[in-house]
Parts: sequence; C-alpha cells; structure tokens
Amino acid sequence: MQVVEGVYRPEGLRTSNAYVVVSGDALTLIDTGTGRDVALIVAEIEQRGHVLSELGSIILTHAHSDHRGGVGELVRRTGTRVLAHREEVPYLQRSKSLPSGSAFGRVLSRLEERVSGSAHAIEVTRPLDDGDVLDVLGGLRVIHTPGHTPGSICLYQEEWQVLFCGDLLFNGNPFTHRGGLRFPPRLFSGDAPALVRSAQRLSSLMVRVLCVGHGNPVVRDTAAPMSAWLVGVQA
Repeated sequence: MQVVEGVYRPEGLRTSNAYVVVSGDALTLIDTGTGRDVALIVAEIEQRGHVLSELGSIILTHAHSDHRGGVGELVRRTGTRVLAHREEVPYLQRSKSLPSGSAFGRVLSRLEERVSGSAHAIEVTRPLDDGDVLDVLGGLRVIHTPGHTPGSICLYQEEWQVLFCGDLLFNGNPFTHRGGLRFPPRLFSGDAPALVRSAQRLSSLMVRVLCVGHGNPVVRDTAAPMSAWLVGVQA
C-alpha cells in the first residue's frame, strides 16, 4: 500500500505497521513488525522493483516486541544498520526490562515476545538523539517522545509534512476495533501521562500524513497543526 510517494506500508502484518521508505536507490525500514512479518516486508520491497540488499537501515520507533520482532532476521540477511534512540538501547540489547503500566501489561509483553520471535538482543548500530536529522526521504528529524517507552521517537519530514509517530497514537481501538485516533491503552505504556505530554509538545508541527504504528495511516488533503489532530483524542 502506497501511503505517499516513496512511503509504503506492507499489508497483512499481524499486529503493528512497518513502513518501507524509498530514497533514490536506498531503502529504509521504519519498524519491522514481528518475526513472522519478514516475508511480507520482503514481498513489498520486491513488488516495488527493489531487492532486499538495498535495505540500508532499520529505524525503530521503540523496543516493543511487535515493532522489532523482524530485526534479527533482516540483519542476518542484509547486515543492515539498526537505529534507535539512545534511551531505548538498553531495552533492545536486553540489559534492562521495559517499564510497564501494570503487572498485566508485563505479562502480555512477555507473551508477545514469545510468539513474535523478539526475545533476542538487538545491537544498535547508531544511537539517536532528539533533533538528529537522518538522510532519509529528504531529511527525517528525530523527535524524542517518551512515555510509551523511555526512548520512543517520532520521525518528521517537514517539507512533505509526514509524521511517523510509532505508538504515540493509534488509529483505532485494538480491543474493539472502533476507529479514530487515540492514545495507546495505558497498560501498554510505561508512563501514560508522559506520553500525553509528549504528544502535546508536538502541537505546532504541521502534519498532512500521519503514519501510525497501529491502524491505517491517515492522509489529509491539507496539513493541520498537531493540536488539531489531537482534539478529542482519547486515552
């Protein structure tokens, strides 16, 4: 599925979204879904006339298993770089456990790791910091948005007004499947109030395309400040 020119979302991924970004001859993958989603991602790349060896980097918005489960297999097959926020590195390397909003959330996280193939440690090639600009899609700015996890990030393309927001926002309720933008369920976030504050700090960003981690990406005819996108968003 083409979201906008140069940005594609492989369809059929089991729990969360991944985005294939084409910049000239180079490919970047933003998140990877679970380990069982690798074949679908490879099929999307090949369907676009590319080969997997063109994958230059994987950017992880955060360390939850449904977003990083395919990293190990993709790195094994391509040797690609892995980028993530500096504060997320110990969780990806498995030297620390991610904070959870509840004991139930911790149990769910462990179960998800087992079924998603993401219990292995991930070596981060390049730790990222807030304000870094990546040479992807004409320039992607890293925005540190802690709350869902300590090192969660968004990625913003200012010229095209595209925001990859990871799990800062969901499009739809994962339990009822009712549509509409909302914050992720509290039991999945380590610090839900901090997540809301992170979203509010983005209020002046002009966004036309919102690439969410869960649910369909949202494309509008004209850009609007994030403050307008956040009106009525439910926790």
